[in-house]
Amino acid sequence: MIIDHTSRLWRSHTLPVFSALFFTALIGCSSTPEPVAEMAAAKTSLVAAENEETTRHAPVAIDRAKQKLKRAETAIAKEEYEEAKRLAEEAQADAELAQAIASKAEAEKAVKELENSIQVLREEIMRARSR
Repeated sequence: MIIDHTSRLWRSHTLPVFSALFFTALIGCSSTPEPVAEMAAAKTSLVAAENEETTRHAPVAIDRAKQKLKRAETAIAKEEYEEAKRLAEEAQADAELAQAIASKAEAEKAVKELENSIQVLREEIMRARSR
């Protein structure tokens, strides 16, 4: 009778302890979640950045963003989530940099066009005054 009672007592306490240890180990192994949001943000930024202007003005930044996104996808496949998150964030930053470089180049082009227009107007004013 004592053995039966001890056996039941041991079983009733062992299962919760082992369950707790199992879930603690499981949580410890997957402490870094899959970077779903970071990957989505990187892909969105890259799609937004891929256009004629960025390809012309910032090809290196676009290529870097694409490469880092591919490396992030590979890291996810290997369940290296911290590395994947870092690479996805870098890919997003590179894509945004490409957009900024292209925007700057387009703005500089617009400034030059305005300066040329101003110069033409000045010349026309000077000609009109000299008549």
